[in-house]
Amino acid sequence: RSPWRARAIAKPYAPRLIAIIVAAAMFMGSLDQTVIATALPQMARSFHRPPVDLSLAMTIYILVMAAFLPVSTWVADRLGARKVFAGAIVGFAAASALCGFSHTLPEFIGARILQALAATLMTPVGNLVLLRSTAKKDLVTAIAISTTPGLVAPVIGPAIGGFIVTFVDWPWIFYLNIPIAIVGVALALRYIPNLKGEAPRPFDWRGFALTGAALGTFIYGLDRISAQGVDWRWPAALIVAGLGLGLLAIRHSRRARHPLLSLEPLKIATFRTSALTGGMLVRIPFRALGFILPLLFQVTLGMSAFQSGLLILGYNGGDLLLKSIANQTLRRTGFRRALAVTAVLTALATAAWTSFEPGTPFWVIFAVLAVSGMARSVLMTAIVSMTFADVPHEELGGATVLSNVLNQTTGAVAIGLGAMILNLSSAARGAAGHVGLGDCRVALAIMALIGLSSVPSFLRLRHDAGAEVSGHRAAAGRAAGERLAVTEAEVEAET
Repeated sequence: RSPWRARAIAKPYAPRLIAIIVAAAMFMGSLDQTVIATALPQMARSFHRPPVDLSLAMTIYILVMAAFLPVSTWVADRLGARKVFAGAIVGFAAASALCGFSHTLPEFIGARILQALAATLMTPVGNLVLLRSTAKKDLVTAIAISTTPGLVAPVIGPAIGGFIVTFVDWPWIFYLNIPIAIVGVALALRYIPNLKGEAPRPFDWRGFALTGAALGTFIYGLDRISAQGVDWRWPAALIVAGLGLGLLAIRHSRRARHPLLSLEPLKIATFRTSALTGGMLVRIPFRALGFILPLLFQVTLGMSAFQSGLLILGYNGGDLLLKSIANQTLRRTGFRRALAVTAVLTALATAAWTSFEPGTPFWVIFAVLAVSGMARSVLMTAIVSMTFADVPHEELGGATVLSNVLNQTTGAVAIGLGAMILNLSSAARGAAGHVGLGDCRVALAIMALIGLSSVPSFLRLRHDAGAEVSGHRAAAGRAAGERLAVTEAEVEAET
């Protein structure tokens, strides 16, 4: 027997080990997206192009991922999750090497497209394996482990990128993925189960074309509408076209027998709240702040890049600090109360940032950001954990793809909205393109209101929503008692 054949893992350790393997792959992808920003000026000099031209290298990555995400589950069901996951890691590492070998901007753009294609399979399939291999009672712990790289990478990414660019050379940013990929492939081939769909569906070519065109057109229009020196009319036309194509894609998904992007999970209250309604309203500020905060600290408060990095470290550090106790918090409070309370706290913390000014002591800003990160920790862990709490096993594939597509779209909307608010605010005071402290305060206040608007959606959840995942026994017990009382009343009436 092959020594690399997937082994049966001792039951108590299986979810955590699979979560760690998936986390390693996600760390590689997240790190790559954060370190590239530090290297853009040096890469532009190497390619003999202005730095602004390299923004396409970041935009194209999001476009390709958004367009091809719906394919990931279909491929995994056909070929097996282990093969696809390991192959995606190899492909990501190979594309990273091609990025490092690039001598011109077109070569680099092509390598980034290949990277995005590999990442499109790597992240959703890894999540799918984790969901299908983990009991619901262990899901919060497993997801907390797998999502940690998304918090760590933005903290250490700029520092690693700056060190490599300063003391070595920018291609080594991409070569760094190769040893991580070697370890990840070895562990994936040994421990990841090769899960397949019981009855693989035919490929939905029409749905793929409509969904990809809708997402690509919409996201590119959002990216361009906030750009300086661009006539707003053609990006607006792209956004309208993207929305129109999106309506056609939704209509097709509802009518097709085997849609590539199934909308069935949206009928589940916990999934709909986490992925679309309240969850989207929470994620917009979360994603937009990654764009707004560096401008607030460096451009308007006059801090150095190092000081700004320390503040971001405090923000994400507060998140990481409470990540280990998020499970206990959810068990004591349940999803409904945890989401509503932490959404309010996170919105209030974001609004408090509008009081920052050049004279505010550094330690005060650091402390406020750390507390904000703590509130965000429980909020984001609860949202991610509740997303699949009530999704039936046979619908996990479609729910995973739909959740990832909505996340990518939300990220694009958040960054575009943040840039638009800053541009409109600066233009209103006659300083278009020059972001000031007042503009950042307006953006922060609007983001706080958007986050606060998610609370009614969370309060509409049942008390026992996702209780099997959160382990909130009180809610589950009340719900069981209510159901028993109803059943007894029905029996008595029938008798």
